Amino acid sequence: MKKLLTLALCAALTACTTTDFRQYESKNNAFEGQGGTKEIVNGMEIWDGAPPRRFTVLGVIYDDRQGAIIPMAMLSGDMVKEARKHNGDALIRMGSSSTLRGVISTGSGVATAVGPNTYIVGSSVSTPVRRNASNFAVIKYID
Repeated sequence: MKKLLTLALCAALTACTTTDFRQYESKNNAFEGQGGTKEIVNGMEIWDGAPPRRFTVLGVIYDDRQGAIIPMAMLSGDMVKEARKHNGDALIRMGSSSTLRGVISTGSGVATAVGPNTYIVGSSVSTPVRRNASNFAVIKYID
């Protein structure tokens, strides 16, 4: 039963992801960045800052997903897959925001009567429900 519940929860959390690619158009679409930090995910660079080489912007990926552990752990890999669909060489992280949508609270308790005394033992857990929005520029190197 626990495995089934865990599987259903994982499916529910990842099913609420929206990823949209929008093509970038400009008269002058050649840029050269000043650098920044980068990480390599599945063989693709993801930059915080613009890479110190010439590139064009192919488009922007807009992503909206649950802010839970599993969907957020999948974010970088999902962005790389989407960039590859559009022939991108790298990604530039443009922005990210998180919104608190509510809180889920669960609890349980047990009361035991022993003679004239009643003992109560209980526990509860509250978990925030967040939405995370991210934007990534998909770029193609030209040098």
